[in-house]
Amino acid sequence: MNVRAVVRAASILQSFTDKPLQSLAEIAAATGLDKGTTRRILVTLIGCGFVVQDPVTQRYGLGRVIRVLASNVVDHFDLRSVAVPVLTELAHELHMTMFLSVFHDRSALCLDRIHDMTGMEVRWWAVGGTLPFNSGGAPKLLLAYQTPETIDAILAEQPLPPVNDSVIVEKAGFRARLAEIRKRGWEFAVDDVAEGLAALAVPVLAEDGSIICALSMAGLTPQMVIGDRPAHLDMMLDAAKRVRAALGVRERPASE
Repeated sequence: MNVRAVVRAASILQSFTDKPLQSLAEIAAATGLDKGTTRRILVTLIGCGFVVQDPVTQRYGLGRVIRVLASNVVDHFDLRSVAVPVLTELAHELHMTMFLSVFHDRSALCLDRIHDMTGMEVRWWAVGGTLPFNSGGAPKLLLAYQTPETIDAILAEQPLPPVNDSVIVEKAGFRARLAEIRKRGWEFAVDDVAEGLAALAVPVLAEDGSIICALSMAGLTPQMVIGDRPAHLDMMLDAAKRVRAALGVRERPASE
């Protein structure tokens, strides 16, 4: 059960996203709270060090306590504790191998692999291991959501190895594939790690559109396709939405 005062305080803190300084009226408008309630909560947050007020302009901003707390956020711990239960549920329901991965140190890094013992286990990506960006679903997805500058640098310094005949090794074609992935919001890779296997990957995105992590699944290609569409795409997109919510990522309104 939510504590209303805490939810209101959290909404005030979240209103400072992309807004370093705000007036009382701006905060009230952003949160939907009346000015009296907003002012009372702000006074409490100031007393706790979470908010500061400029004595000249009377505008409010986040306090140094926020910076201290942010420096101690353990991203990968949060990801695993939140994402693994969701992926485990899917693995048991679909009898597939599920992967949690992140973009780390210019690599596609596997944080966890979950397998349901009644299905075939796909072992191509070890926990703590990396894959070439042109191999599998999640590596391409993770790269597709990087900045153009990062993509340029990685393609300049890293080769696209010919893992097998199905992988893309030509850089112009690979760039086009990355653009397609970014536009549609998911990747479905067939035969580009091993023939007869397929992988479906979806992103968990931050509020600014950057990628937090990738959720992916792998199995025999006939199990992964219905017509011309990945069989479990809707379930994977829903899983990503659940992980976002559990991480506390605010959904942006459609107008933003």
